[in-house]
Amino acid sequence: MRDHHKLSGWFSPTRNVSRSTDAKSGEYALLLSNTYIEGTNGYRGYARSIDYNNLDKINGLAIEADALSISFWSKYDLADGDTARFQAILREKGTYRGNIDFRFSGSSNGEYVKFTIPISWNTNGARQIDSVWFYVYSYVSTKVNGDGFVLFDDIQFENIGNPVGSFYNQGFEEWYNTGVEYPEFWRSRDLLNYDSYAYLLPDSASRKVIDTNPKINTSLLIKNYKEGNAIRNGYCFIGTENFHSYRKAFAVKDSFHYLQGYYKFLPDGPDTARFMYRTWSGARTSSYDELLISEPAEEWTFFTIPVNYYRDEVPDSAALVFWSHKANNANGLNTRLYLDNLELVMEPSSIGLSTQHAAKSNLTYFPNPTTGLVEIRTNEIYTTCIASNSIGQMLTLPFHNGIIDMSNLPTGIYNVTLLNKDKNTTIIKVLKQ
Repeated sequence: MRDHHKLSGWFSPTRNVSRSTDAKSGEYALLLSNTYIEGTNGYRGYARSIDYNNLDKINGLAIEADALSISFWSKYDLADGDTARFQAILREKGTYRGNIDFRFSGSSNGEYVKFTIPISWNTNGARQIDSVWFYVYSYVSTKVNGDGFVLFDDIQFENIGNPVGSFYNQGFEEWYNTGVEYPEFWRSRDLLNYDSYAYLLPDSASRKVIDTNPKINTSLLIKNYKEGNAIRNGYCFIGTENFHSYRKAFAVKDSFHYLQGYYKFLPDGPDTARFMYRTWSGARTSSYDELLISEPAEEWTFFTIPVNYYRDEVPDSAALVFWSHKANNANGLNTRLYLDNLELVMEPSSIGLSTQHAAKSNLTYFPNPTTGLVEIRTNEIYTTCIASNSIGQMLTLPFHNGIIDMSNLPTGIYNVTLLNKDKNTTIIKVLKQ
């Protein structure tokens, strides 16, 4: 779990807004920071007690007070030219009653200082209010001049120095965790998004699931998610860095023949899940194998991916990635892929939850490489043959009397999926010359 705490009762972005234990009073303060990035506007932090897109939940903080001023404590260290801002708009029954708009810059030299700002009241109204919109910024403009921060704590309404009234979370003590959940030693689409952009997906693309089947117990859910108006695929891969989806991610010590495990796949429309396992020996790729699944599987289904090595060296490292849909532009928002019991093995071994969805060990095929025709020898009866290339494009191939015709395919490496009448599959890798 990657924790990220958001301020309760307030709206703020994820980036540059955080909870701090460097507080003037209580446990926590609100920390807003500026991030300078050369050639760009950089980033600033802000929070407000109104969410214009969600007014039913965050539309000011309720208060009853006959006040002359508002005070707050702040510790800050801002770059030259950057200015923090504290603003409040006071309302009664939806009517504007008064405001303050206070700005400050420089540094507090490592100490908290108290600011007390007189309220500018509307001369046509009374000093009675029922709600307040607060706006706090680490910089008033959009382009920051340098790295910096400002801490806010303990906002008070005052009347000649005496606190009057109170409102929810005025000391910034209430926070809730909206962090990213991901499997240990794995990276997820959520985590990549958070680390790269400090932005949380509205709906997590991966999470842990508790299953009622005692042989599964907990599993990994990978699902599509919405980004703006587009539906995107979710994915997870083993590793600690963002590039481990396509580079060496973990060590292997043997030439394992199969990747096996269990999955459930619930596509929402014409989505196709993709599994990929790749190995290296030194700097050279040793194998690249994948499995594409488009048929729904509502029960736990056993799969194996045969590993086809290009050379005789024992691999030293590998990468393993799973996608809820093979391409970034997905079709259905509710497409879900569940995974569990993943293993690298010499021979497939099911724990008996469902039928095998994968290669049968009694199958042989030749020639490989081929210039066109491939002969399949097996005691299994297959009815359909589908080839997929390295980018997931699929094509049904002519298949008769155990002969696959790949004559019309361009040169390249193909995963060839054979389906029997029960929709069980066998996957082989063929090099078309």
